[in-house]
Amino acid sequence: MSARRRFLGQALLLVAAVARRAWAQAYDSLRYQPLARPVSIPLEDLTTPGKAFPFTADGMTLPSAATPNQPVRLNGMVVRVSKGDNTAERFKAVCLKCPHEGCDVEFIGDPSRVPEEVTTAIGKISAPLYICPCHNSTFRMDDGERLAGPAPRGLYRFRVTGVTAAAVEIAEVEEDVLLFP
Repeated sequence: MSARRRFLGQALLLVAAVARRAWAQAYDSLRYQPLARPVSIPLEDLTTPGKAFPFTADGMTLPSAATPNQPVRLNGMVVRVSKGDNTAERFKAVCLKCPHEGCDVEFIGDPSRVPEEVTTAIGKISAPLYICPCHNSTFRMDDGERLAGPAPRGLYRFRVTGVTAAAVEIAEVEEDVLLFP
């Protein structure tokens, strides 16, 4: 292969990688929809990493949903995922609705309380996680990503949109959860 062809091939791969990354970032920003009103969680309830705090958020089904433009109530959990300053990146919030069949997932803060059938499937657990009691789908605490089970994806996410001296604000939710409430 000539040096020119090799150079053009490498340049094409680089352009494709940059375009893919830009598309992923743009798509990620479009995946969230505003809540009917922001949820504010007191910062004093989120001082310890791994400690979760439940909340309820109000949203609206999407115009393309089976039942469009209808109010929907979503249960969520916000967790401080690391120590440090109070920036939005230190907090993650997920919807407690399993993407498999819509059962309510449970937050297991103490890894020793994880059922044996789950540890058999995914190994020793050393961090808090979410478990769906219906079919044992398990999800990571820090981002809701799927670890095991029949769920086709991770938990739906809320976006932490701000942190003040007094509260963590959640004002957006992943739009997929608004399609099939």
